[in-house]
Amino acid sequence: MAINVGKANLVEQLELILSLRGSYPIVAIDTEFPGFIRDTPRNATEEERYNDVKHNVANMHLIQLGVALFDEGGNTPWPGCCWQFNFSDFDPDVDASSPDSIELLVQSGHDFQQNRRHGIDAQRCAYLVCVKLFCQPYSSKYVTFHGLYDVAFVIKMITRAPLPNTLNEFSDLVRTIFGQIYDLKYISRFCGGLRRGEIGLVGLSRLLNFEPVGIRHQAAYDSLLIGALFNKMKQRRHNIVDDRSASVLYGIENRCVRNRRTRRIDQRGRPYPRRQQHPLAAMGLAV
Repeated sequence: MAINVGKANLVEQLELILSLRGSYPIVAIDTEFPGFIRDTPRNATEEERYNDVKHNVANMHLIQLGVALFDEGGNTPWPGCCWQFNFSDFDPDVDASSPDSIELLVQSGHDFQQNRRHGIDAQRCAYLVCVKLFCQPYSSKYVTFHGLYDVAFVIKMITRAPLPNTLNEFSDLVRTIFGQIYDLKYISRFCGGLRRGEIGLVGLSRLLNFEPVGIRHQAAYDSLLIGALFNKMKQRRHNIVDDRSASVLYGIENRCVRNRRTRRIDQRGRPYPRRQQHPLAAMGLAV
């Protein structure tokens, strides 16, 4: 059962997650946001796609962040364990959104007025979320599905700043904040029988014969599904967490691969030495 997190239980639940991270270092994430106010053509270049991402993220608010924890064997702390952080920033009456997306979210059980009253102020709580969820040693792995927008919204929240001007800078910042992050849509390209990744999350679960639990378009349950499918894919192809897959996001994969080739990525899975700052600390986001 998903744990709903608002301003009243934010600290308590972040402390719980932090206490589990040592035993469950794989973090699956998903977000819900109000759709797109600028659509991107399928044939757009990666730079054009990033410019649209930057425009949409800058002009919209994050609604929900889903988190699920797994160990290397695919186990969760308890059955159905997942969290969804509900944010108060989005006001459907005044803020930019896509009407179709809002209708879908309402049908999926989102209560925007409840979020306005009891949700988390992303600006005020960004530092706390950053420290507890993302400022951890790089033994952690993050998993997403088609995660370009998920990652972009998280970066906007925890840095409390606009996204970088260039795609190259954004790709570097993704690696700085997340370390090892795996996008299942990109990884699916290299796994037989998965249609080279040209499928959605539910389609991928069907191909892997996995029955989702919970409600679609609720970020907690989607993150739980993402983590479970990651484990399924590891069982089918044991080297999906190799150099080819790490730190590459679907939609900007060519830029991610080029940056990885030109810069050394430390993937030894070791904590930072005591005297060395975590990159987020160097950015003034953690202590």
